[in-house]
Amino acid sequence: MKTWHRDTAVNIQPGMTVDQQLKTAGLDWQVNLSPAFYGDEKQHKAPVLAAYRSDNNAFFDIYTKRKPWQNAEIVETFNRFCDGANLPISYLGNLDGGRILYAAAKLPEMISPAQSVGDLTEGYLLLEDSHLNGRGLSISIYANRLVCTNGMKRPVRLGQKVISHVGQFNPSRVHGILTAARETLQQEQKQMTDLAAVTIDKAEATLQLIAAFGEAGKPVHEQPRIVQTCLKLFNGAGMGSGELSAFNTAYGLLHSVTEYYNHHAVKRGTTAQQFQSLLCGSRAQQMQRFERQVVRCYLN
Repeated sequence: MKTWHRDTAVNIQPGMTVDQQLKTAGLDWQVNLSPAFYGDEKQHKAPVLAAYRSDNNAFFDIYTKRKPWQNAEIVETFNRFCDGANLPISYLGNLDGGRILYAAAKLPEMISPAQSVGDLTEGYLLLEDSHLNGRGLSISIYANRLVCTNGMKRPVRLGQKVISHVGQFNPSRVHGILTAARETLQQEQKQMTDLAAVTIDKAEATLQLIAAFGEAGKPVHEQPRIVQTCLKLFNGAGMGSGELSAFNTAYGLLHSVTEYYNHHAVKRGTTAQQFQSLLCGSRAQQMQRFERQVVRCYLN
């Protein structure tokens, strides 16, 4: 992999129109609606409409009282948000066969543990919307640690930030979310700095990993693959493990788990599905759960 977004997005150049953005990202298709029929001879008409992708007829979802948003409307909303936040869109992409669209705007703030100026993590504001009925525009933060060519991604908890499509676009809502994102990154900076100051040895790292992913009482060689792999990463095999911020620290242990889920976990599904899992699926949940465990143990 050569990109942090697993090639699910394209770079957006400043000054592009919405139409140019859609064409560049391969999103210049429509979402059509069709009546849904059922019965042995399809003689009955259901009180719903089926939404599907115009270029390949891929089914998206069922709609009843409203129409699905078109890609142009979603991307226009992405642009309005980013313009209001004074953060130009850096990337535009899609997941799940086009059911989910997302845009990434790079935040100017960087995260770096205080004792290692070379260990940097960049933050992205991710805007996500979809053609799935009932979903709204959601905003989250993603952290990308710059220790290898495509980074190591870890969701940063911003809380549930959703902008409804109903009513007028609210600039104050944009400002509030941007403020919350920057405050979250400041908290993340302090938390990572504090974790980098906590020294732990191999035995303690082993206990933490077994508590999270293993089975107490069993020797290391009988523990699950994740425990054994993360121990190797923590003990010097991991990308960035030689940094002073990561060497034998709680911060390094946290990122051994991050690296595992980014690069060493068993690959299931397509590359896009793996990236979606890192964004908001099971891999994201496991990384967040382990971060809570480490923070609770060493900082609270």
